[in-house]
Amino acid sequence: MVNLPIRALGDLGVITDVEPHSLPLNAFSFAKNVRFDEGKVSRSPVFRTVKASLGFDPRLAFGVSSSSGFDTVIMVSDAWVIQEYSNGSLTNRSGSVSGSTSTVPFTGTSLANVTYLNRSDRVPVFRLNTGTNFADLTNWDANWRASSLRAYGDFLIALNMTEGSTNYPQRVRYSTLALANAVPSTWDATDTTQSAGFNDLVQMKSAIVDGSSLGSSFIIYSSDQVWAMDFVGGAFIFNFRKLFADTGVINQNCIVEAEGKHFVFGTDDIYVHDGNTKQSIVDERVKNFIFNSMQTGVTDRFFAHHNPLLSEIYFCYVSGDPYVVFPNAERCNRAAVYNYKNGSWSFLDLPNISTATIANVNSVSTFASTSISYNLIGGTYYSQEGGYDQHFLMAGKSNSSDGLSSDKLYGLDLSDTGVLTFAADSEALKSPYLERTGIDLDDQGLTLSGYKVISKITPQITTTNTNKNVSFTFGASNLASDNTSYGTAVTFTTNIDSKIDTRVAGRYLSYKMEISDVKDFSFVGFDAELNATGRR
Repeated sequence: MVNLPIRALGDLGVITDVEPHSLPLNAFSFAKNVRFDEGKVSRSPVFRTVKASLGFDPRLAFGVSSSSGFDTVIMVSDAWVIQEYSNGSLTNRSGSVSGSTSTVPFTGTSLANVTYLNRSDRVPVFRLNTGTNFADLTNWDANWRASSLRAYGDFLIALNMTEGSTNYPQRVRYSTLALANAVPSTWDATDTTQSAGFNDLVQMKSAIVDGSSLGSSFIIYSSDQVWAMDFVGGAFIFNFRKLFADTGVINQNCIVEAEGKHFVFGTDDIYVHDGNTKQSIVDERVKNFIFNSMQTGVTDRFFAHHNPLLSEIYFCYVSGDPYVVFPNAERCNRAAVYNYKNGSWSFLDLPNISTATIANVNSVSTFASTSISYNLIGGTYYSQEGGYDQHFLMAGKSNSSDGLSSDKLYGLDLSDTGVLTFAADSEALKSPYLERTGIDLDDQGLTLSGYKVISKITPQITTTNTNKNVSFTFGASNLASDNTSYGTAVTFTTNIDSKIDTRVAGRYLSYKMEISDVKDFSFVGFDAELNATGRR
């Protein structure tokens, strides 16, 4: 009889691209709706309903900071309907703005207290911080179109220009310096009294897709190259230099800045760089799983976003992987979630999500004002007192085939220690799932040909929820190439049971853990009591 202690289950996360029998014992073959942190596995953030029945389908959400009170969230649909969410209400801010319906992605940015929205099929629109409705961008040529509009320093940067009937796919056009509370006064490159101008990156092979600030530089991405744009002042104003000639970005809104680096969802890799050197963060981890299962015909739906509250980056895409629970999604149904503090990966089921943003929305509730049950709500009365918390928000599209009854604005929040006092959304929430296959125990000195018989498992798992039940299923296979044959699920009650008795046997062992409701949990490790038999 051998006792095998397995600990630190939160250290390595999911590794799908290495054969299971070659993984360390505390790594997982797959996991979703969980996160790995502080040496434990716990529940991923849950979807809370900030606003249901939006009445339109947001394609882009953009948080707008307020100098007093709570932030607002600007949302724009594929049909150029612009709505503003504030304190539980939606207000139409389209004004005279209109446009055709298209699935081409939007970009949003802010500069000098002005908010801008852009799509490549019409003139950009703007709103002053003191304004109400959006309007066509003044001082911009009405015959110009840009694929992306971004802020950099005191400038607006327009990328991949169409000017009149001519497309300049490698053109970078920049405004003159913007003053506080105002749009740039000109984009005219011939005005020598101003700083406006343009540059064509003629060495770039493919069209510019997007760009984003990184430290003191502005980084420009095509599908297969990366360039840097640096402010140098004087007659040249900007200097341009090639950074990487073998990588790019898969879509607009797929670049995230965190810890002084860009994390980029590329066309065939997900990588990080600091403006000098780059490194893949998915290679030999989850790269094959992501890129082999993504639906490449709809990459214009993909996006990435930073959740600074949890030190996580969400790379969101449309997937056909076998674990998908929203199979009919028109928008993103899967997020590959990277924790940049510990380097772990996990996956999250997305309820047909189009976009994400960060904003401090009003979720203040009192005992008298809410009818939500205690076990579904997040935060505490103390956590609401300041009202300054930033929240990670996502907007999703209805899909009756997948049980999503309306377009919604969601807040992602930890189930037990979160701060949003909105109810958990039962349509969007899916169960945590952990699986580890192919445990051969050769690192423990056992032969590959020998049978392993597990007689008892003693998990270290806790939960604060009133429902203390956790489901474990054990299985085995005799060949490395065989699918696992699983037995019947066993319920482990964390405040009653100390062990799980089982008789699973085989050369390669496996287990799954599932939880059926909203509750958070902490799964640190377990002991496995086993016997090793002779060859069979």
